[in-house]
Amino acid sequence: MKILITAATDNELLAAREAAAASAHLITLAVTGIGMAATAYHTAKRLWGESFDLAVNTGIAGSFSARFPTGSVVCPVKEYFGDSGVQTSAGFSSLFDEQLLGANTFPFVDGALYHRMPAAIGSAGGLPFPPATGVTLQMATGVQSRIDELQERFHPDIETMEGAAFFYVCLSEGVPFVALRAISNRVEVRNKAAWDIPLAMRSLQGAVRRLLHLLV
Repeated sequence: MKILITAATDNELLAAREAAAASAHLITLAVTGIGMAATAYHTAKRLWGESFDLAVNTGIAGSFSARFPTGSVVCPVKEYFGDSGVQTSAGFSSLFDEQLLGANTFPFVDGALYHRMPAAIGSAGGLPFPPATGVTLQMATGVQSRIDELQERFHPDIETMEGAAFFYVCLSEGVPFVALRAISNRVEVRNKAAWDIPLAMRSLQGAVRRLLHLLV
């Protein structure tokens, strides 16, 4: 199987690189850069340049949910762009609320982007990782008022800076895809001392290895 594996940073891709080295699949690794714009551009550029059977996005994430503690790995199946819209006196108003974009304009469904299970994974009985809803933001959340607003509006399990952009490109291009995110921290009033990125990276490496083994 020909697989594209992407991550925002070299450190996040390291887990995939180590797992891919032992895989029989034909794997291309790509660092896309941090954020939605970089992710969309570099992912699309790779997909336009050659054909892949599967695209995989890997990385770390913040967790809103006690169900997903630091070190756990989730498979995002639903993504929202969490700050594409208008800031009003009443709070955030999305592009869909403002009727600037229809909520079911392809590839959106009711304002969200949904993962489509690749056939190679579906035939194997699905993924051994819990599904999660993600919200993707240009600016990582670190104040309680914003946390409350995001939870009330999107009911997210995790937060990233790239997830929805990866979903958008893959859905638009019709490329089967899957995402894996290892939890490095709780989404809370910013406290980097509580983060455990090394633990998340170890978990991510094991998750990528399990995914590639599943595809054999």
